[in-house]
Amino acid sequence: MKPQFQAVRRDVDDDARTSFEMLNAGPQHDTDSISSRQWTKHDERKRTFGQMWSPFPWRTFIIILTLPLALAPIVTLAAAAESASRNYIQGRDCYPNGSWKEEKGATWRIMDSSYFFTPNLSFGAFTFTQVKVIDIAWDLIIGRGGQILLAWVNYRVFNEWLVYHMEMHPTSYKMYAAVAFQTTTMSTLGVLGKEFLAFGKGTWKRFFRWLAILSMVLSTAYVLSFPTLMAALTGYITTNEPYVENYQRNLIEWSQIERVVYVVNDAERIGFDKPLVATLEDSALVNYIDVYQRQFDGNNTAFYDISAMSGSGTFYANKTSKWELDDGNPIELTAPSLNITLFDVDNGEVSIPPEQLRHRYAYALDGRQSTLYNATYLLDHGSCKPSETYQWGFSYIFLFMVSIFNFVWSCIMVGMWLDTRRGSKMYKSGRRPGLLRSIMDYSAAIREELGTEVDYLEEEELRRRVRDSGGGDEAKELEKAFNER
Repeated sequence: MKPQFQAVRRDVDDDARTSFEMLNAGPQHDTDSISSRQWTKHDERKRTFGQMWSPFPWRTFIIILTLPLALAPIVTLAAAAESASRNYIQGRDCYPNGSWKEEKGATWRIMDSSYFFTPNLSFGAFTFTQVKVIDIAWDLIIGRGGQILLAWVNYRVFNEWLVYHMEMHPTSYKMYAAVAFQTTTMSTLGVLGKEFLAFGKGTWKRFFRWLAILSMVLSTAYVLSFPTLMAALTGYITTNEPYVENYQRNLIEWSQIERVVYVVNDAERIGFDKPLVATLEDSALVNYIDVYQRQFDGNNTAFYDISAMSGSGTFYANKTSKWELDDGNPIELTAPSLNITLFDVDNGEVSIPPEQLRHRYAYALDGRQSTLYNATYLLDHGSCKPSETYQWGFSYIFLFMVSIFNFVWSCIMVGMWLDTRRGSKMYKSGRRPGLLRSIMDYSAAIREELGTEVDYLEEEELRRRVRDSGGGDEAKELEKAFNER
């Protein structure tokens, strides 16, 4: 610390001496005097114009201006995820948060707040042991390993910036020790917090120091919380399957539910005990009923009670007819014809329609002699039940949020490194602080401050002596030299 201060002071004194000699150099003759005065006036006009704009915070203005552009990739990622979630989640019967797709309020949108901690980007079909091993491996390799990498970057960038900071501002022993030896710890976070609150004189130089300290606080807090964030954005969930409870209170898989096309209400006339149910999957029976109805095409006595909004309704005709099923033995029926109810099937998917349209649909669970179920019953008695397998994955909202944190942290690291590389004389001269170099500088500064007796002092006494000495007087003198310059 002391050698660095002395080197910078020599640079300041040399520059000041050179400037003083130039300002006090007198003119050689009249022509030179006139020429110098004319040139000085022109130079003053240029400086006056520059001084009009010099107080404007150009760096802050440029940073704020580039923020929307920098965030554009993140916004694009959010839009792409919203679109991709339609194919990834919307087609499932059970959503990742355990909700049945037909439930009120169930959503497939990947950015919905109900998925904040739920790993909705999940995959696989694992046992509990397998998914637990994957989760632990992620926490150790990515969580802790990533924290080590980020902490190393913090150490390099902060220590190089600390050298630049010492060239311009008073730097206490506590801050130097915290940044140089305990870069990413809670105690360092406390030291930086105190430095952040000590704003000092309201100048632009102080403002950018305050901004740098704030960046260090945010970066240190992020690196400390990195393993926790990595653990929070991942997880495992049980796979779920949809079920419906029938009238006997038994659970029936949703895949066994079929859409009803026709119901022959007086099926006892053709040998059945209960109404005959023709589902969309029973294409043979649907075809037989279609053939039966075509007997009455063009017959004015046939009556279709069809809903004005759909194809659902009833059919009968006051006429003799012939019924033929797959046994090949036709049955002659006296008038009237069979009483057949028609239901809407639209695209054939088994789903719960809007409330105002539910009367058009019917469902069956047990084939041709099934009891009918309406849409309202299925909605009230359907749910998703966990199975014996698990999926592992990411919460997209948390992943998106951590991506923003990583982006901000990267911008801070790059910005501080570029600022040090641009402005630090020590950095330009090849000065690269490391652990041993920092130890030597720190010990040399304390020895010069307290004397050779420090070799015999205990830890607590050393702390007291350093605290009582002020620990930053020479840095204050250096700052004063820079301000006068």
